[in-house]
Amino acid sequence: MWPDFSWLSPMVWPTRGHNAGQLRALHAYVVIKMLPLRTTLQRMSTYLDHYCERVAAGAWGEPVNTLSNLAFIVAACWALGAWQRSELGLRRGAVILLLIALIFSIGIGSGVWHLQATPWAIWLDVIPILLFINVYLLATLAYGLHWRWFEVLAGWLAYQLCNQCLASSMPADTLNGSVFYLPTWLALALLALAHRRIAPAMARAFWRGWLLFSVSLLFRTFDARWCGTFPLGTHFLWHLLNALLLGSLTLALLKLRTAAIRPWRSPA
Repeated sequence: MWPDFSWLSPMVWPTRGHNAGQLRALHAYVVIKMLPLRTTLQRMSTYLDHYCERVAAGAWGEPVNTLSNLAFIVAACWALGAWQRSELGLRRGAVILLLIALIFSIGIGSGVWHLQATPWAIWLDVIPILLFINVYLLATLAYGLHWRWFEVLAGWLAYQLCNQCLASSMPADTLNGSVFYLPTWLALALLALAHRRIAPAMARAFWRGWLLFSVSLLFRTFDARWCGTFPLGTHFLWHLLNALLLGSLTLALLKLRTAAIRPWRSPA
C-alpha cells in the first residue's frame, strides 16, 4: 500500500567508487523526507467511528445514514421545481439557485462522509453545510429584514463571534458534537422574532424551522446514548428532518423574493 523504496537501497546502487557515498546519502534523504507523507496518508485513510450505526471500517458501514442523505437530493429537486414555477429569473433568483445547489451538495457530501468515514471525507460533509448556513443568513438579513450592507456584515460577524466563543469555551464532543449547531439554533429563533412585523410569513417559517431543528438536534445528540437500546441509531432522522428544514426555508425565501418583485397594483 505504501511506497517501496527498496529500489533506492545501497544494495542496488554501487557501494564503491566516488559516487557511492553521495548515492547512499540521497537514499537516506529521500526516505526521511517521505516519512511525513506516509504518516499523513495513514491518518487520512483511518476510519472515524462517530455514529451508532457504524460498527466496522469500510464502505457501507452506515447504510441507513448514507442512504438517508437522498432526502437532501429530494429537497433540492423540490425547491428547484418551485423556482422554475416562480416569477424569479436567473438574476433575481441567483441566491435561491445557490442555496438549492448547496442542499444538493450537502446530500452528496454527507453521503460520501457516511460511506467512507475518513478524515478527508468529513470536509465534504462540513463545508457545504457551513456555506448554506452563511449564505442563507446573509440573504435573509438583506432580503427579509432589508438591512443595509454594513448592518448585514455586522449581523454576520456577530454570528461568527458567537460560533468562535462557543468553539473556544466548550469541548468539541459536547452534546455528541451538536454544540456547534447551537448558534444556528439560536439564530433561527432570533430571525423569527426579527421578522414578526416586517415579514410575518417568514417569521412563521423560522418558528417552524426552529421547532424542526430542535427535534433534529435531539436525534443527533442522543444517537450514541440510545445506541444500546436502538443499535441503528437516530442520526438518519437528523438527515431526514434537516432536509425538510433546508427545503422549507429555501421555499420561504423564494416566496419572499417573488412577492418583492411583483408589480404593485393599486386597488380598483
